[in-house]
Amino acid sequence: MTDSPHQQQGAITLLVAITLVLVAALAGFYSVQSVFIDRLAGDAQIQATQARLAAESALAWAQAEIQRTAQSTSAAAFWSAQATTPCPAQRTGLQWQCVRLQAPPVAAADTASAEVVAMRDVVNAPHVAELQASSVLNDQRSRTQVQQSLFMPTVLPVPASASTAAVVLGTGTQPCASNAWQQVLGDLSAEHIRAWSQAQERQGLHALSQPARTVYWVDSPAPWTQSVGTTQAPVLLVFSATACTPYCPSMVNGVRIHGTVVLDTQCQDDKARGWRAGQIEGQLLINSAWPEAPNASQVTAQPYARQAYLLPWPQGMDARQVQIVNGSWSEDTP
Repeated sequence: MTDSPHQQQGAITLLVAITLVLVAALAGFYSVQSVFIDRLAGDAQIQATQARLAAESALAWAQAEIQRTAQSTSAAAFWSAQATTPCPAQRTGLQWQCVRLQAPPVAAADTASAEVVAMRDVVNAPHVAELQASSVLNDQRSRTQVQQSLFMPTVLPVPASASTAAVVLGTGTQPCASNAWQQVLGDLSAEHIRAWSQAQERQGLHALSQPARTVYWVDSPAPWTQSVGTTQAPVLLVFSATACTPYCPSMVNGVRIHGTVVLDTQCQDDKARGWRAGQIEGQLLINSAWPEAPNASQVTAQPYARQAYLLPWPQGMDARQVQIVNGSWSEDTP
């Protein structure tokens, strides 16, 4: 028995209707799914924005904190007042000093927390602070990291046209501040050098470390017995006014220095009377005359003498102010 034409047409109509219902249901499902996905994407974008704004706020706070410290005390005080913290993986080596700053919470933004790690290379760039601000939402669903570098007046530029003579002496007739020290070191003060030396010492740098220590501030009146510096890594060795009381400590026989040696005699000739230099490959700076210079002292001028303290500064900038390093901004999602 075969179906009638009317029965066949009804079955076809029913099949078409079922198909249309299924298509409509699928369309509705995908439409709801699309809305859900768009909502998730919107929520993720909002969360990412919240995390980024928290990180940027922490970075701005850290910059302001450094500026405040530099103005109220000194830029070096910022580094000495902070507890050290392990450095990020990309900053390895004894020369890297890292401190962690806990940024205050942002008003009306209790959904995220942020912290800042300040980093600097105490050998090659003690005047540059790399600030890395990280934030995370309290539900751990979004993280952001922003980074920017600052020039800091922890040290100051030295004269580009300083004397390259083997021995530079003060005249003894001018005010002490305008004598040999300024001719060679410019505005790089005793406080700058002392803080720089202390930072390298705290990091565990010494003559045989990698990298080697490059700045030595000496307050002891005891004779100097250690050879330091190389042609590739010369040093700045300063015998302070304290060390030079009543007389500057001489170097023992056989000591060899690659770099610059400074006697801070405070323009008093007698403090350098009969001082023995040992062998200096670089430059000797005495902030007075050198009465009765021993014949055994050997000082040979070398072009690398200033490398230990000759740091890169952008031309024309005011190195006494905290300033942003142009082009140093970066953002990442760790």
